[in-house]
Amino acid sequence: MVGMYVCGVTVYDYCHVGHARSGVVFDTIFRYLKHCGYDVTYVRNFTDIDDKIINRSNEQNTPWRDLTKNFIQAFYEDMGKLNIAAPTVEPKATDHIQEMFDMIQSLIDQDKAYESDGDVFYSIKSFKEYGCLSGKNIDDLQAGARVEVNESKRDPLDFALWKKSKPPFWESPWGPGRPG
Repeated sequence: MVGMYVCGVTVYDYCHVGHARSGVVFDTIFRYLKHCGYDVTYVRNFTDIDDKIINRSNEQNTPWRDLTKNFIQAFYEDMGKLNIAAPTVEPKATDHIQEMFDMIQSLIDQDKAYESDGDVFYSIKSFKEYGCLSGKNIDDLQAGARVEVNESKRDPLDFALWKKSKPPFWESPWGPGRPG
């Protein structure tokens, strides 16, 4: 049994060549493993709520759920033209809010995450091996390069697991918000 998890697209716009590259690469790996006789569970998610989605929804005066539905359909059309096989499972972030609550709370209970004024952040320094897969030394990382600087963070490199927000939001143990 082989499990593959691939971070999918944030559906606020049409696909670009980077999405195609990722699709082709992981489709090739998926097909090769199956060809070798492995039972493969391939999961590729859709991020269907995010600042970019909310902003685009507001710009186009379109409900965010309609916007994401349209771009997911466009994604399928593009991947189909490239003959990319569908993964085994394609979860949407908003279909798994309770699981996120449970995971975030587990991280808080392990002192790997913390709540700050309705936001919840992952503390990268709580994970000694953080950066080892990419070969990055966290002391060499620059605050603000990929994760927005936020005064309520303990460390500028910590990243949001849950963000307090105005609509759209979900009620959470940390107040109204959405996935980070």
